[in-house]
Amino acid sequence: MNSKERRLIQASLVGDARALHAPGVVLLEGHTVLASGPPESVGAPGPDVRVEDCGESLICPPLVNAHVHLDLTDLAPLATGTDFDQWLGTIIAHRRTQEAPGAIEAAVERGVEASLKGGCPFVGDISGSIRSFEALVGSRLAGVGFLELFGHGDRTDQALAMLQGVVDRASSTQDQSGIQPGVSPHAPYSASQRLFEAAGASGLPVATHLAESPEELRWCQTGEGPFSDRLAQMGYEPGTVEIPRGHPLDLYPSLLSEQGALVAHANYAGAEHLAGLRTNQITVVYCPRAYRYFGHPKGDEPPHAWRRMREAGGSVALGTDGRPCLPASGAAASRLSVIDEAACLQEQEGATIAEWLPMATVEGARGVGLSEDLVLLGPGPKAALPVVPLQAGSREKIAVGAPIRDALCPLNG
Repeated sequence: MNSKERRLIQASLVGDARALHAPGVVLLEGHTVLASGPPESVGAPGPDVRVEDCGESLICPPLVNAHVHLDLTDLAPLATGTDFDQWLGTIIAHRRTQEAPGAIEAAVERGVEASLKGGCPFVGDISGSIRSFEALVGSRLAGVGFLELFGHGDRTDQALAMLQGVVDRASSTQDQSGIQPGVSPHAPYSASQRLFEAAGASGLPVATHLAESPEELRWCQTGEGPFSDRLAQMGYEPGTVEIPRGHPLDLYPSLLSEQGALVAHANYAGAEHLAGLRTNQITVVYCPRAYRYFGHPKGDEPPHAWRRMREAGGSVALGTDGRPCLPASGAAASRLSVIDEAACLQEQEGATIAEWLPMATVEGARGVGLSEDLVLLGPGPKAALPVVPLQAGSREKIAVGAPIRDALCPLNG
């Protein structure tokens, strides 16, 4: 494609987190947006402008997958109904198989391609190892690679040394890659409070998993349950692991960065936690398909509080989580896209495009420290312009599982 070629892209719906236009257009010069909005605001195309009609589709800005495990892209989806602790054990066992040369790197590469196919050039990746992070650096994605950290008791010191290595890298290199280093103390049952505190004080971007399951809440409050058994299997002696003795969303958000942090899941957040999440500038990352894969909410617990979080002034982004808890078949199986999370929200909870599009763009960008301009349709270069088919006769619902293309690539070009 001629880098100076001008193209006017038409669709039944065009917009970003600020406004939706039905119909709408985007005027491009190469990969740079010159203007967008209702057709009359952009004007009639000149003779040198190529016109393309995307029909009954949504054209939106590049998307942000704020919580993904790219190094698990090589693990096939596991059967639904799997107990969370059993699922976690499978993941741990799989990571041992990735010690072979090139295995992690190949998994991350597959994840990068699946992300780009899904219109998500921006990510918050939980990198399970230094090798995973290094494989992501220099890829076509941008965002943060959060190095996952584990350790209680004496093992905290080893994790702290890894954290310091990330700090040193961030301060001594002028990395031109779009991926910046961050850290992720994994979860309360797998990382000490001392490790959480050090991550929060490091000056690096921080992500973690909190209030993901009833088993986590039980362990945090009593020290009992399957996570206690798993810690024993890992060789921790009784009394060597500090039990938080409270709800994780009461205890941990204030330990994270003063600049805000990502908290994946928060599946069991109560109304009493909403103010604390907002005050501590937490961006919650909701992963709707993973939520349903694991059968949440459990028992008599209420559904996920994502709407109440946003109504209370909090920030909620969308994430896909890892490939092992996503569908094994269908059109969406070959990609990693928050479009499929949005489709799940639409089908299960009635979310409209106007409701989820900010979660898939500006709120995710805020969470991974990217400029909002990158995920709006204002003038400037763009990393992608996803074209998402709409349901027939609707301008509020996307077609579930339909192929996504990139408007930056000309039709028949």
